[in-house]
Amino acid sequence: MKTNPSPTKIRELVIQALYQKKISGDSNTKILKELKQAQKNLNTEKVSQIVKDIKLFEQEFSNTIEKLSNIPFERIGGIELSILYLALYEVSKSQLDIPIIINEAVKLAKKFGQSSSHKFINAILDKAIKEKQII
Repeated sequence: MKTNPSPTKIRELVIQALYQKKISGDSNTKILKELKQAQKNLNTEKVSQIVKDIKLFEQEFSNTIEKLSNIPFERIGGIELSILYLALYEVSKSQLDIPIIINEAVKLAKKFGQSSSHKFINAILDKAIKEKQII
């Protein structure tokens, strides 16, 4: 029987799928199929749904990040973009409290990103929320 992953594990799997998609250029379908095979013991439906939903808003999220960042968009790392896409999605589409979303994004950045990624993630999310740049 498959187990349901924790919210933290769901976020980690979403970040990994988004990052893999970014560096490989593969389709959502291929990435999610590989994820399902790699995580046979987990119910990955929630992860698949979030990844598919983020694809619908990816351009809007990219525009928001580009507008609020002092770093050229093409120089922002794939992990950082993946974390920001997920966080912007959660802020705009979920019922979670914003401080929880920001805290989770910062934790993901500390775990997967470069040494100062968490500061960048925090700054972008803070600006997006203050300036109501969330779709």
